[in-house]
Amino acid sequence: MKDFTSHLPGSLLGAITKEIRKDSLPHLTPVPENSISMKTTLIHFWQNRYRRDTAVAVSIVVITYLLASYLDFAERFADWAEPLEHSQIDELPFVFLNAALVAIWFSVRRMRELSTEVAIRKQAQINAHESLYRFQKLFEEGLSGNFIADKDGAVIICNAAFRLMSGMAVRNESAFNIAEALGARWQQIISHTAESHPLDFPELVLERPDKGTWVVMARFRILTYPTGEIREVHGYFADITEQYLAEKELSQLFAENRALAGHALQAQEEERSRLAREIHDDLGQYLTAIRLDVATITKISSRGEASIYLDRIVRHAEYIQIAIRRIIKQLRPAALDSHGLVEALQQLIHDWQKQNPQIGCIYNLDQSCNRLPEAISIVLYRIVQEALTNISKHAHASKVEIELVKKRQNLMLKIKDDGIGFLPSTAVPNSFGLTGMRERIESLHGSFALASSPSAGVTITASIPINYARKSEYVENIIG
Repeated sequence: MKDFTSHLPGSLLGAITKEIRKDSLPHLTPVPENSISMKTTLIHFWQNRYRRDTAVAVSIVVITYLLASYLDFAERFADWAEPLEHSQIDELPFVFLNAALVAIWFSVRRMRELSTEVAIRKQAQINAHESLYRFQKLFEEGLSGNFIADKDGAVIICNAAFRLMSGMAVRNESAFNIAEALGARWQQIISHTAESHPLDFPELVLERPDKGTWVVMARFRILTYPTGEIREVHGYFADITEQYLAEKELSQLFAENRALAGHALQAQEEERSRLAREIHDDLGQYLTAIRLDVATITKISSRGEASIYLDRIVRHAEYIQIAIRRIIKQLRPAALDSHGLVEALQQLIHDWQKQNPQIGCIYNLDQSCNRLPEAISIVLYRIVQEALTNISKHAHASKVEIELVKKRQNLMLKIKDDGIGFLPSTAVPNSFGLTGMRERIESLHGSFALASSPSAGVTITASIPINYARKSEYVENIIG
């Protein structure tokens, strides 16, 4: 057996000897200045997987070579295979070498396949993650309220839109039961177990925990297990609460307008009948008396006797003139045309106080509002007139305050009493006075507000834009 060191290269043998000497005399070995940097380099080298595997492979080859050189594997195999020459056992090293090369080829090929498969799987994972991200964004940021609930109605997951429309976000809650919000309708929904056909509701009314109105356009889809048991319920809500309330209010306004139109026609006919009776019973009698007196005068020759009939004709004419003025005043206040809005309102309030001396009236009328466009003046006059009529009939008030001021480009009218008041929600459906006030104001693109509560009186506030009203073509309804 040959000595182990005889097979080592000179440079390697010198390096090993040098290292042995260093290890044998550690206290005399100086510390290299770049030892820290070398250590860092080796750490970085070892952390690189490709370099580390290469270093391990080279180390195995070198160790195998050294062991084979030291133990004489080749000579031992040759001595063992020499008696078996007829069996060609000595060719086994070549066969093993060929097998090693084939294994290396197969390993490289398989590694390429694995690398390709890993790359495909990584790309599939990236695509799946991107798809999941898209669907998550679509679910979370959709305008519709999306949720998944169990068969008992407990919401498992929902998006921000559902949390907002259900009030969860406002109340800072994390749990919501859709079955409690739907009531008996939930049983109808979960009884629909056909997954291929969703259940749609164009208008579904729910009850939120805060008792607020919540109306949605909804779609439900029931997912079941193979056994037919409900697994979960998917729901999609589009909040139409504002649209529902607006349509309800609009429907109410249409109903009020139809009733108001019918009332206006009826009032017009009644007013015509009243005017006809008054003209016939009052003016007609005096005109008939005048006609008879004139016919009698033509037959009288005495001047003194004729003067008696003439005086009576003058008194009849004066009465007819007074009656005509009274009728004209009822149809349209003359002071409004001759003196303006402020003086017309003052006269209206003065006449009303004569009829209702038990009610005090305090008014503040801005003089700058005296000369306004005709459309504004008649609307404000009729509102004050209607309000005073309602107060004298229903309010049981002891004091009334009326204020008319000009603020920037708007006219502000406020009428307040200290009467018994009422709840606006319980107002009589056919309260045409209030409906007429609102319609008059809104015809000039103004705003009308009524505030009241039991024992707190009634406050009516109206605002009319001056600039727009100047261009309006409001037509006065003399019936009121």
